[in-house]
Amino acid sequence: MKNLNDIPSVKTIYVWNIAGNIANALLSVVTLMIVTRFLDSAEADVFSIGWAISQLMATIGTYQIRMYQATDIVGKFKFRQYLIYRFITIGIMLLSSGVYVYVRGYSGEKLLVVLLMCVFRAIDSFADVYEGWFQQKERYDLAGKALAYRVGISIVTFGVSLFVSNNLFLACEILVFTYIICLFCFNVRYYRVVKAFKEQQSKESLGIRWILKITTEGFPLFFNAFLMMAIMNAPKMVLDVYIENGSLIQGVQTIFNIIFMPASFLNLAYLVFRPLITKMAIVWNNGERKEFIQILFKIIIALMGISVILILGSAFLGIPILTFVYAVDLSNYKRELLIIILGGCLYTFSAVLDNVLVIIRKQYALIFAYVVTFIYIYFASKIMVGLWGVAGAALAYTTAMCVFLIVIILAFGVCFINKK
Repeated sequence: MKNLNDIPSVKTIYVWNIAGNIANALLSVVTLMIVTRFLDSAEADVFSIGWAISQLMATIGTYQIRMYQATDIVGKFKFRQYLIYRFITIGIMLLSSGVYVYVRGYSGEKLLVVLLMCVFRAIDSFADVYEGWFQQKERYDLAGKALAYRVGISIVTFGVSLFVSNNLFLACEILVFTYIICLFCFNVRYYRVVKAFKEQQSKESLGIRWILKITTEGFPLFFNAFLMMAIMNAPKMVLDVYIENGSLIQGVQTIFNIIFMPASFLNLAYLVFRPLITKMAIVWNNGERKEFIQILFKIIIALMGISVILILGSAFLGIPILTFVYAVDLSNYKRELLIIILGGCLYTFSAVLDNVLVIIRKQYALIFAYVVTFIYIYFASKIMVGLWGVAGAALAYTTAMCVFLIVIILAFGVCFINKK
């Protein structure tokens, strides 16, 4: 108890923050690896689509309010309000999940696994509100520690249960149960023990006006995140339809998810340059437009260099490494992997300009980019997957990211000129 209240060192904060982010990034990679090694292609497909749907529903559960909460330094809203609001959004998330699987016509084990994955994400969304509070109080170490422990323990129990039982539904149940235990052992316990997390409650937290305020403040972030997740999942959803009607064989969903994993590598590299985004905000507010553009070019040039290395590395080592890790023959999917890697690079460049538009306070221009991209991939994925299967899904994703980047570049150009 005493240790938790001690002020951590900068090194401790850094280490645990990185550990939490890495653990979170590895969660989907490792769980899919475990599933492909212990189960057949049909069950792996069920898990893959359940994971994709749960990620989409998680945007409802969190309402993407974490960043707003973490930067609410003046205390516009109390923790109790954020907590109550998270109960509301998670309730809507679970209801939406039930409606979604009903509309999709899922049944049997697939229905149960998808719903369990959504419950798993609901618990994760609940833990997120505590971690956002820890971050606001500058205890990044506890936020990272809670996340790292929760993910690490859950991966182990999920893997062991799947190895022993060879039952996907049971393993998913144990994953959910483990997440619940970790939520109370770490997130809730930290909140109760650390004195810095305590605050006086106000009568305002009992009203309803603050609910409307949070909803209004977070809507642009939620809307954009939900659309982006829908864009990312569109090819997977179409693949699922073609697998269901027998047009594509079992296993292609898992194959697409495996070769889709490296698409986020450049985005992870971009995390290294995030401090420069803060610097860009400072120079922009000081009216130093030339330095602002110079920093932006430095980030883009660095990411271009990493992109070239990533694409070349994937061309020679990507398929052998993924085949070894997931124990799935991917020798025929080198072209598809490279197409997806290119799409992931385009998305990262879009994310940079996305952040820049937020800096210059033109984030509402992003809504247009997300809507245009969603409309494009909605139709493109149906056509391309129907024509070329997994290759079509890869092309739909990458061309959609190209559309997204072009629209954001145009939006940034117009907004920057107007601001200048």
